[in-house]
Amino acid sequence: MFRGYDELNMDAKGRIGLPTRYHERVLAACQGKFVVTVDLTENCLALYPLHEWETIEAGLGKLPVSNPNSQKIKRRLIGYATEVSLDATGRLLLSPELRAFAGLEKAIVLTGQGKKCEIWDKQAWDKLQAETGVADFSAPELAAALDSLAL
Repeated sequence: MFRGYDELNMDAKGRIGLPTRYHERVLAACQGKFVVTVDLTENCLALYPLHEWETIEAGLGKLPVSNPNSQKIKRRLIGYATEVSLDATGRLLLSPELRAFAGLEKAIVLTGQGKKCEIWDKQAWDKLQAETGVADFSAPELAAALDSLAL
């Protein structure tokens, strides 16, 4: 559902405009209803169509309650999970807590990741790209997975 890279501006109230190329798809697929939560490994946000999030949340509910790590994952992902809807002009409102977690300022980046989008502060995204470089495609497990995609 989501692919590509977009540079956007967030307004003073924390609203971002979803790129118009997504509007018809998200209205058909989820009636413009989403869940925004934090990422487990990066200081960015994840934007899921509501139906995709409900599947993830059901899976998280099956994690063992006796395992401290599964409890930490649930606290983080479900604890920050916030339902948002497109407004009449195609914008989403991000809460102050979510904006603070990801360090979002005015300039942000939206990167499509298939079933979700990541929302990054532009400076953090640029820094990550400069530090990351090119992925090591020779790692055996990654090479085999990429081969199966017939790239």
